[in-house]
Amino acid sequence: MATTVETVGSERGSDHPTEAMIDVGKQEFPTDPASQIALDMKFRRRSGPPWSRSTPEELTSALTSFLEKRVASDFTVTETRWLTGGASKIQMAFTLNWSDPGRGAVADRMLLRMDPPETLNATFKQTEAELISAASGVLPVPAVRWLDAYGDEFPEPALVCDFVDGVTKPQTTRTGQVSGLGTNFGPELRAKLAPQFVKHLAALHSLDLSDVVSDALVRPDAGTSQSALWRLNFERQIWEQDRGEDVPLMDVAAGWLERNLPVTERVSVVHGDFRSGNFLFDEKSATITAWLDWELGYLGDRHADLAYCTQPLYGHYAEDGKTFLASGMLPREALFEEYEKASGLAVDPARITWYSVFCSYYAIVKTLATSYRVARLGRSHQDVLLARLEGVVPVLTRELGQLLEKVV
Repeated sequence: MATTVETVGSERGSDHPTEAMIDVGKQEFPTDPASQIALDMKFRRRSGPPWSRSTPEELTSALTSFLEKRVASDFTVTETRWLTGGASKIQMAFTLNWSDPGRGAVADRMLLRMDPPETLNATFKQTEAELISAASGVLPVPAVRWLDAYGDEFPEPALVCDFVDGVTKPQTTRTGQVSGLGTNFGPELRAKLAPQFVKHLAALHSLDLSDVVSDALVRPDAGTSQSALWRLNFERQIWEQDRGEDVPLMDVAAGWLERNLPVTERVSVVHGDFRSGNFLFDEKSATITAWLDWELGYLGDRHADLAYCTQPLYGHYAEDGKTFLASGMLPREALFEEYEKASGLAVDPARITWYSVFCSYYAIVKTLATSYRVARLGRSHQDVLLARLEGVVPVLTRELGQLLEKVV
């Protein structure tokens, strides 16, 4: 068992971060205010009890009390059921039988998304909800109905959104078993999904942001490296609090990233987890029906999404055994080419390189540090999955080392 050291920036992370430790992290690695809210909640909640299973009856009771304050008419909650999948959220589907002001008596299928005591992804539900609302009408997304951003009414922070039909992978595939990693859609389905994948990413990054700004969506300054620094410092705070061991490679990577911060010439909505496994599609029509998992989103540099969706972890080789398909969709350069055509925005190789190193860096933060700390303390309903994710660490560290060899 790793020794716990009670200082940020010290040799090890902490099982019980104090306010002083959290403050040191903020001062050493300042990020944007909305992201800091997510980090503060993550670290402050850590000293609470381990995760304990809520029964369907308990969660339905909390949901009913929550809705009583927001739904003016009589209603009932029926057909509740747990949903599996994902590494960071507790999800319960249900049907709300109510009188909608615009439609009258209806039975709407909805979804409750709630954090465990500590999640794989440090998130702020208000940011997630506002990003989904911003993307509505541009991308297929589930409508957000109600929000409990701080967990005042549910056991943990939660939001209620519409339920969308679809699957994350072909029903016949055996690939992509963990969080959509390496999902193989097959040649026929891939040919239909890939254009939508690129079109949606281009539309998201082209979104007019004149009305998209709030305390939960902080806009970095265009023409500066502020966005890149905020993202790097966000991950460095997590690394220092969550890690259980020293990894010199991570120090080298953080140093290079800090010395080579790229300038963001245009601020875009960044999904933060845009890849296979995070969209639903109708298998018969091969139509993407919804983009999910917006909890890692923010306003920043579009190259973060481009580098992320082309990471080796999320793709696989085509049937010829030679052509690597980013996110199981297209070869990397073909994806960039189609994206430029669809968006009218240029892809900058230098920024792709920086964000590729960054994506590799924070994948190790998530797997080697956060997965370890959360599973070790029993803070999630997905401890087994989080422990399993640590198995990809050798692959990730090799990839990070190879990337750094090219630039250092």
